[in-house]
Amino acid sequence: MHLYLDLEAGISGNMFLGACLDLGLEPKALKGALAALGLSGWTLELKRGRRGGIRGIHAQVRLAQQNQPQRHLADILGLIRASELPDPVKIRAEAIFVNLAEAEATVHGIAVEQVHFHEVGAVDAILDICGAAFAVWQLGVTRITASAVPTGTGSVQCDHGRMPIPAPAVLELLRKHHAPLRPDPVEAELVTPTGAAILVTLAERFGPPDLLRVDRVGHGLGSRDLAGRANLLRIMACDVDQNASQPTDLERDRVVVLSSHIDDMNPEWFGPVWDRLFQAGALDMSLIPMTMKKGRPGVRLEVVARLGDEESMSRIILTHTTALGVRVAQVDRFVLPREEKVLKTPWGSIRTKEAGGVWRLEHDDLVVVARRQGWSLLQTHQHLTPFLAEATGEKLAPVVEFKQYDP
Repeated sequence: MHLYLDLEAGISGNMFLGACLDLGLEPKALKGALAALGLSGWTLELKRGRRGGIRGIHAQVRLAQQNQPQRHLADILGLIRASELPDPVKIRAEAIFVNLAEAEATVHGIAVEQVHFHEVGAVDAILDICGAAFAVWQLGVTRITASAVPTGTGSVQCDHGRMPIPAPAVLELLRKHHAPLRPDPVEAELVTPTGAAILVTLAERFGPPDLLRVDRVGHGLGSRDLAGRANLLRIMACDVDQNASQPTDLERDRVVVLSSHIDDMNPEWFGPVWDRLFQAGALDMSLIPMTMKKGRPGVRLEVVARLGDEESMSRIILTHTTALGVRVAQVDRFVLPREEKVLKTPWGSIRTKEAGGVWRLEHDDLVVVARRQGWSLLQTHQHLTPFLAEATGEKLAPVVEFKQYDP
């Protein structure tokens, strides 16, 4: 599904949720997902109504207690990761909060870890952001684009006092992600920090509508009336993404890629660095040969990690290599859904992994069996394959090449 966000009256977290509910997101599913966060003292109030004569849904988180604890980014990421939300939802929600934290840090001139989230760290914002991530996943959204962003004028009251509109964090989010602005003379906060973070994280393009067709329209109502316009977020949905050439079960998420170019380090030292990074939670790591300045041979150390882990990974790289700096970039990736099983064999338990309809034996477990039995890896794979085929009834990964192993 391709969504196009028409930002005529701006965007906030609850407006995005209301529009997704109007598109067909099940309220029961949304409330169940938010309950998985384990937060207490809130209810999600959903009402059908009108703004400027146009019907839609107003979604509002109601808190039993208004004074909420201030939270750091690590607190919020820990809350999300400990929840029972689906992994794609966790990853997308983490990405939204990381973008918001980085904007706040830039505005206040402090490190990301020092940011107190104030209003945006309250329970309602956590629920809005996690709800937005869940809505995108539950609706099967593959692409989001949006119109130019209306600015509005005037000022808004924040924890630090009155701030000009757009609020500083909102302006930083729009600046960093190159979102085009559309001047708007209305004296109102049209884009909230939560709404801006959701927008810049999810939208991959800004401009005129680029839908193949319009299959559904959802309206998320704002909390008040605006003079001369309907205060709502309109989302147009096309059930077919014209950019997708064929149906796919690929999952999309966002990770960080850390890289550093090194030309003055003993190659034997890379082994311990490799172990430390994986123990710290790195998703992948590679050493790529390259030619550096003055014709020196060197390597590009590249690490793929989860959002929020970039500082700990960078610290390992800067402590345990001769690197003087680390480049950090957020990237989207497509991954195959995976399923893991433990296979019982006469030679012990073997971990297996299924991705794209193909089952694979865990290499480290193959090595253990090979060492115990005195077999080569090829012999070990041939011994274990019948057990895997019987247990899964699925196609197996072909044997193409094995690393040499000397028991």
